[in-house]
Amino acid sequence: MKITILTLFPKMISGFFEESIIKRAQDKKLVEIEIINLRDFAIDNYGTVDDRPYGGGAGMVIRVDVVHKALQKVKSQKSKVKNTIQNSKVILASPKGKQFNQQKALEYSKLDHLIIIAGHYEGVDERVLNYIDEEVSLGDFIMTGGEITSAAITDAIVRLIPGVLKKAEAIKNETFNINGKKLLEYPQYTRPEIFDNKKVPSVLLSGDPKKIKIWQEEQALEETHKKRPDLLDTST
Repeated sequence: MKITILTLFPKMISGFFEESIIKRAQDKKLVEIEIINLRDFAIDNYGTVDDRPYGGGAGMVIRVDVVHKALQKVKSQKSKVKNTIQNSKVILASPKGKQFNQQKALEYSKLDHLIIIAGHYEGVDERVLNYIDEEVSLGDFIMTGGEITSAAITDAIVRLIPGVLKKAEAIKNETFNINGKKLLEYPQYTRPEIFDNKKVPSVLLSGDPKKIKIWQEEQALEETHKKRPDLLDTST
């Protein structure tokens, strides 16, 4: 898979992809992550990529011609990890978009190429929407730009690509997917067995897989009731 991020500030996120699991995924050529500086497509030698909004208002707006030129360039390039690009999608990181979730991460992980536009300043010219497939948000809050959103989306996607995680079962039973249900994951424990007078639940020490599984399912439901009851409407 190839993931391309169009941003005005590559340094904000480049280091994020040079560590841990994502770096190993790139080294194994399971994913190609490309960070493109939108200033490379500036309209002049001064690096101009934005302008004042028509009608007035605070802040600057990223120009549509700059974004369009960048998209054309990106789409014309081949992937280093896949011979052909058969299915691709362009998304805009924007607080106006639909909230990103695990289901969307799974959907994106099956693409050959995902292009993410990281908005900044007051956002992008409305006409940019003519060249994207959807707007995506991390939640109902505003950040200085879409770089963190782009990095978070990339992280969520990459871990779902087959071969990235050492143990494939790690993504088969986790929060938002407990035995096929949209539940929070059950509590986890490790050594020491007793800490500050709090013990690991005895069932986890029993060695009985059936009892442990029942306990985990019960705890997953309890966790969801307590922390995210809104999920239960779609988990049953």
